[in-house]
Amino acid sequence: MNIDAIPISVLFKDNEDLYEKVVVGALRQRQIIDSRSLQLEAFQDIEDTEQLEQFDDIDHDIEKPMSIAMEELLCGELEWRHSADDKESE
Repeated sequence: MNIDAIPISVLFKDNEDLYEKVVVGALRQRQIIDSRSLQLEAFQDIEDTEQLEQFDDIDHDIEKPMSIAMEELLCGELEWRHSADDKESE
């Protein structure tokens, strides 16, 4: 696991709200956790050995959801909009 500090200048590079970025990162983290929990539920519902062999290829040394979410956020891979913008467009 590689842990690096994030320079504060990187968080403010687009003059956006820091708190907004934290919320967006947290929401993306929750999406990642939810998708992983679906895989875990599928694993727990296995009843036969052939199905179990499909899960042998699962990588158990995966990155933490928060580090994935922050990397996506800092690389500009996440898009979001305000809920107030949605109400105005209706």
